[in-house]
Amino acid sequence: MSTRPDDDAPLDDSTWRALKASDDLLPTNEAEVQRAEAALPSNLELPESLRSYRPREAAPVAVRQLPARRRYVTYAACAGLGALAASAALTLLRPAVTPTVTSAGGELVHPSARAPAPRVPLVFRSRCERECCAGSSCKSAPPALSACPSGISCVACTPDNVNGGPYRLRFGSVIATEAGQKVLPLNTPLELCVVTSASEALCMPALGEAGGDAWRPLKAVSPLQELLSGLTVQLRKRGENTALASWKHAVSPTPDLMCKGLAIQLGDGTEILGRLSAFVEPTHFVELARAAVVSELLQTLRRFDLSGIEPRVYESSQPGAGRFALVLGPVDKSDAEALRWQVLEHGLEARVGYGLDFVGSAHPAP
Repeated sequence: MSTRPDDDAPLDDSTWRALKASDDLLPTNEAEVQRAEAALPSNLELPESLRSYRPREAAPVAVRQLPARRRYVTYAACAGLGALAASAALTLLRPAVTPTVTSAGGELVHPSARAPAPRVPLVFRSRCERECCAGSSCKSAPPALSACPSGISCVACTPDNVNGGPYRLRFGSVIATEAGQKVLPLNTPLELCVVTSASEALCMPALGEAGGDAWRPLKAVSPLQELLSGLTVQLRKRGENTALASWKHAVSPTPDLMCKGLAIQLGDGTEILGRLSAFVEPTHFVELARAAVVSELLQTLRRFDLSGIEPRVYESSQPGAGRFALVLGPVDKSDAEALRWQVLEHGLEARVGYGLDFVGSAHPAP
């Protein structure tokens, strides 16, 4: 870098060097000033006008001390204003970020603002809309079958003896006849046992518990072929295999039987010792979900738009996540499968069960 002075009329190089060698140039830095002062004569005095020169004293400035609390507030205010100014400067200087936009614009939509998932339509078309012969929902039912003691609202005219079943049996209490009161050991616990060819006897108390459900379901299902080949019901002493009285009869799920149930008469071969009633019911449930609490099931129910059938909640004997079940039914096997496939076609899960672990009565889901 050149140290030559920057004048409006720059000197050529030779002239500048000559002036510098003879000290004819004005000093331009501290070293040159000191060297120039040292070259002055020692007896050189200041002019008369500069001998009495004194620098002007600065006027005193009055400083007022602020109270400590006010100083702190002032400092805080200054610091806050400084922070705001710095933040504003950073905001102005920071380059704007342009969001990535797709064809759907999904990145610009907040998750909470997205539309809820569409409800799944489930349409149950009752056989009563096609053909029926019994039940409260059947408009063509005869007067004797328009209201069913079994509680079934719709019964088909023709039993499905090929693909029908299995069925659930629900029994009342045994009532001893006059002859039975003389013969039967009524002072000992008695059992009502259902005997089938494919399994061991299933038993329950002959009398229902006081204050309990008058109608007790058998903890098993009965295949249609077993009912058609003959249902056997026995009255026994608890823990014994010998029958005190029994009844055997072929059972076909006709409209009359499904509506009114079975009238079972227990005898010893000579006399009728006891009577009871039993109902044969469809036992297919479409399970939409299971959960540990009912509120979770109701949340699941909001995903469906049901028509033609009412959902129900059952409590089960299973602990934990299987304690409560959200179901549709009971319905016939073909109707249950049709409902299940409607759910599967929408990408959700459902299964058909017999409800053997259900406890107590069903509760309608709101």
